[in-house]
Amino acid sequence: MLYMHYCQNCHYIHMLNGHRTACPTCSMPLEELSISYLDYSALDREERKALCRRLDSSSRPKQKQSQLLRNC
Repeated sequence: MLYMHYCQNCHYIHMLNGHRTACPTCSMPLEELSISYLDYSALDREERKALCRRLDSSSRPKQKQSQLLRNC
């Protein structure tokens, strides 16, 4: 089953199978998101960007918005 995870270090949303605890890119801890894969896949581009901004603003409020969206 696919689960949505967010890496605060990479500012990236990962779709991973199983309940992972470490980012596959940087090995830092992941946050499992409450949104399902089906709900995430139904989001359009702007909604996905807004989700990235919300996730990042809750973890790192001083980052520039251009940096936040580089991987979303």
